[in-house]
Amino acid sequence: MSMKKTFFKLIFVLCLVFFLFPPRVYAYLDPGTGGYLIQVIVASIAGLGYLVKLNWKKIKSFFSPKDKKEAENENKD
Repeated sequence: MSMKKTFFKLIFVLCLVFFLFPPRVYAYLDPGTGGYLIQVIVASIAGLGYLVKLNWKKIKSFFSPKDKKEAENENKD
């Protein structure tokens, strides 16, 4: 087994143990935290919408059926 695989397995196990058995945390969530989370969600949705807008032709061509001429040209190559 390579060193890289062993390293990633070790990291995975450590993360699994950390998330299954978390230490006690005494944290305080500020009342503004909810507003901040909503702002992050809205900004993410807006960014995703803009990304779709920029790549709409590529997305549309990926899901649309191909013309017979385009299919014939691909088969010849």
